[in-house]
Amino acid sequence: MVSLAANWLQPFFSFWVDATLSVVVGVWVVSGAVPQRARRPLLAILRVAAVVLGLGLAAYLSVATVAMTDTGPAEFAGYLWVVLTGTDFGAMAWVAACAWIMLMFAAFPGYAALRAVDGLPLWALVLWGSGGALLAYARAATGHAADHGFFSFAVLAHTVHVFAACLWVGAVLVSVRLLCFWKSWAPSEQSRLAHRLSSLATVVVPLAAASGIVNAFRALGGADHVWESPYLWVLLAKLVLVVVVVILGSWNRWAWMVRLDAGRPGALRGFANVLAVEAAVICGVLLLAAKLGTMATPT
Repeated sequence: MVSLAANWLQPFFSFWVDATLSVVVGVWVVSGAVPQRARRPLLAILRVAAVVLGLGLAAYLSVATVAMTDTGPAEFAGYLWVVLTGTDFGAMAWVAACAWIMLMFAAFPGYAALRAVDGLPLWALVLWGSGGALLAYARAATGHAADHGFFSFAVLAHTVHVFAACLWVGAVLVSVRLLCFWKSWAPSEQSRLAHRLSSLATVVVPLAAASGIVNAFRALGGADHVWESPYLWVLLAKLVLVVVVVILGSWNRWAWMVRLDAGRPGALRGFANVLAVEAAVICGVLLLAAKLGTMATPT
């Protein structure tokens, strides 16, 4: 049971949490570039993602409890309370729960204003961004970086990495979900969303890359048996997929987005196709990242 929880269920629910958190913050950064009439589908995406995120957090806590305590169904509730009240992991679970409540408040009462006004109310924007950043911190502080302390540079770097990656991944996934609506938009509206993705990538991709390098040096720098470690090979596979994502994003930015701005026939279809492939590769990156978070680092 412990092996199943640690080797399969923990990575799966870690991916679940990261993907749904990405969608929640992705709606946050994309919404301002979406036409008013397309914001109702965004509201549905956000609310579903927020609820599913909460389910994922609960499931991840449950399988982590089983992995740490080797408990059975009869003793599970008691051990769950021990984990929540007596471990560092449990402390971060409370932080994650608070962050999720903040996101739920932004998703349900606050986001409805988007259907009536052009832009987010300031309080909803702050609550939304703060909740996403706090949950990114909770995710970072339950990984390998937490060995250096909750308020260490390692956790700060990993928090930046998680949040920057979630912003980019979420923006791509949400935009792909909206592809069925793009054809009905005016050319200027299509270009506006494409430019939002491009501008966001200009900021968050270097942040994710730089913080990822810091994480890699932290995990591998002092190890004597790096090449024998499965951790390294999963990390390299993740890096390969990240390079593919960057290439696809650059292709869209410098080829298809230029044609989209010029209103050339077929530009939207080309941009959408590359974006869809990019989203599929990004899901692979998230899966590998989730696996890395549950693997032992090299010694």
